[in-house]
Amino acid sequence: MENSESLMGELVKRFKTPPNYGEIENADAVSEETDYSCGDRVRMYFKLEGNRILDAKFTSEACLFCNASASMLLDLVKGRTVEEALSLKEEELLKLFNADSKSPRYRCIILPLRVLRKALKEK
Repeated sequence: MENSESLMGELVKRFKTPPNYGEIENADAVSEETDYSCGDRVRMYFKLEGNRILDAKFTSEACLFCNASASMLLDLVKGRTVEEALSLKEEELLKLFNADSKSPRYRCIILPLRVLRKALKEK
């Protein structure tokens, strides 16, 4: 993202009408995690064909940053292999938010990555 104004605009857009929001019936992998320090909860659904992610969706009860992170993360992994998705680093996701591990929103941004890893490691 170029600047903080365009970043905030993108975050608000993804919070109000998040792409990738919803459930996948008969999903091949499902996982849910809650961050008990803030109450954010994210559940992810994955449809796989072989080792490739065909579709991915999420549901949540979470803040703007967590919802935007889940939506953006699923944009990144659709069409990739499970191994490629699992190899995503925290830093790659944090970079989309101009954040680092010391950011006050670190836990919000990283929660969806924890959910993804839990769901796909079981596959």
